[in-house]
Amino acid sequence: MKTFLLVTTLAIALPFLCSCGGNNSKTTDSNSTLFATLAEKQSFMERYVSFRRHYDDLDFHISYMDGGDGMLPGPTEWDIRVFAKVPKESLDEWFSGMALTQTPDLSWVSSIPKAPSNLSSFQWYADGRRIVGISRDECLALYWNHTK
Repeated sequence: MKTFLLVTTLAIALPFLCSCGGNNSKTTDSNSTLFATLAEKQSFMERYVSFRRHYDDLDFHISYMDGGDGMLPGPTEWDIRVFAKVPKESLDEWFSGMALTQTPDLSWVSSIPKAPSNLSSFQWYADGRRIVGISRDECLALYWNHTK
């Protein structure tokens, strides 16, 4: 009987013990309209991208499923879409190491708040799951990185 109680107690307590330490999940489905300032937008977005840039204006839609936020780890999936007005001298950083490509499927752009609808001035670059569009005359960058 004591063994049964011990096993039952452990079976009930173990999930709670494993989940201690707070919720550090990065899971989100958010866009930039939730934030009032450029600094707030940048701070939030930098949780999900590896690059650090300077922005004159910034908008995004980030969908991120943190595969490590449950009791059993799973795959992490993301869909990060960014529209930014940037200083002219930083435009080349956006597509460094990427190849110039033909205009890709651009259906993803419309989900970004304040993204332009006329994309004819953009040059497109690709690298696996990343697509970057640059409009040099307007100092604009469009960025898409996804796991799909």
